[in-house]
Amino acid sequence: MRLGFANCGLAKAEPVADRFAARFRRWLELDYCAGMDYLRRNVEMRLRPDLLVPGVKTIVSLAMNFMPQSRQPAISLYAQGQDYHDVLRSRMRQLMQDMSLEGRCFVDSAPVLERYWAWRSGVGVFTQEGGFISVPGYGPTVFLGELFLLQEADHYDSPRPSKSPLEGDFASSPFFKGESERVRREPEGVLVCPALTPDGLDARRCISYLTIEHRGPLPDGLRLGPTFYGCDRCLRATPQFAEAQPTTEPAFQPSPSLLAMTPDDWPALTEEQYRLLFKGSAVKRAKYEGLMRNIRHWKTNHL
Repeated sequence: MRLGFANCGLAKAEPVADRFAARFRRWLELDYCAGMDYLRRNVEMRLRPDLLVPGVKTIVSLAMNFMPQSRQPAISLYAQGQDYHDVLRSRMRQLMQDMSLEGRCFVDSAPVLERYWAWRSGVGVFTQEGGFISVPGYGPTVFLGELFLLQEADHYDSPRPSKSPLEGDFASSPFFKGESERVRREPEGVLVCPALTPDGLDARRCISYLTIEHRGPLPDGLRLGPTFYGCDRCLRATPQFAEAQPTTEPAFQPSPSLLAMTPDDWPALTEEQYRLLFKGSAVKRAKYEGLMRNIRHWKTNHL
């Protein structure tokens, strides 16, 4: 697509299907959202799009490939380049302007079940490992955004056929039959994080959550691989990861200065270097203090 989107789909703006709504409520009850208390707020709004945008008729789900052509191993794949919030929001607003659409656009910034709408609109399918959205031809390395439009569409898309337990009987999934209790290794030989459960991802055990969202000391014994900001283990463990292909989007490519950083450079990172290295980057989410906490832990607990 001209604006760089890998896929798009349209769904009627209806309440989230009961089984998905029940799963989300169960996930919250189990405290799997850890310290992300914003997920506990506006639950009904997440499940009723008309409460978020009164008069909404159509939800357009958009996916954009973020797989970089080169990678700094210390940083998760999604954060190699510029902040995806800014990139997607700019493209989505341009799309709305070009097509004279009325409504609002959201990029991981409002009470929206993004993966649900990507599935519901046929943009992609849920993966068994991690519940990611995988887009045919691109795999799970995609960012998602939504347009909540006030116009009716001439045609609405349907979910793609899938064998994911997220769309059927969870107990039938081989991944959830003791899989998290076994040692699994991705192609690079890194242990897959055991944060996945039959009820969804337990953020309290998730390396991405702990190294980005969590404030305070990291748990004793937490083992980090080569990455100390975020984690790509679950992503790489999905069979659909084999479909991932490098994006041609310049905004998602790492800078030469980021690629030049070596394991020996990170412990000496100054705050000024941090500001220059991650200007306009999603890595700013962890702040300098949080990143240095990760680096210190990584230095002593590197696999």
